[in-house]
Amino acid sequence: MLVLAGIVVAVVVVLSLGGDDGDAPPAPAARTVAVPGLGLAFSHPASWKREIDRRVIRLRSPDGSATLTFASPIAGREPARVTEALRSALRRALAPARVIGEGPGKLGNRDVTSFEVRGRARGKTVRALGIVDSTPYRTYTVTVLTPARPSRMRLQEVRAILQTVRLTEPVRSRR
Repeated sequence: MLVLAGIVVAVVVVLSLGGDDGDAPPAPAARTVAVPGLGLAFSHPASWKREIDRRVIRLRSPDGSATLTFASPIAGREPARVTEALRSALRRALAPARVIGEGPGKLGNRDVTSFEVRGRARGKTVRALGIVDSTPYRTYTVTVLTPARPSRMRLQEVRAILQTVRLTEPVRSRR
């Protein structure tokens, strides 16, 4: 299995080196966010704007059409309580709003709880995807806010960001 994985990586590296294809766009630059105190890390396109406020990290696409909010509101494993709180908060914030889907999802390589809410913000119909996961150390939420019909490119960027998320044991800072 490891040999097969090594072969796949080698093929991808060789193909990415490619020939002299002057028409290929350059690979977009990425930035990594690592918050050891929360046990949270992920990567995002460098063109996205980032704000960090204690246990909340917000990413906004260059055109403002997509916003991702990463938070760790509570220590310990409390996914059911946090899911209900997030669902209620989104329904209030996007009122009139309703949950239009619930079920399993993915965050990085982890299976998670997710739900989708459709509502209104600033007079426009929007969609919010709520994702909740927990480790023995913390419970995490990720909220993705997009227009009712986001562009394919923006959805691909959001999926790529969500695939990079890693949750680990928080590391206390030494001060």
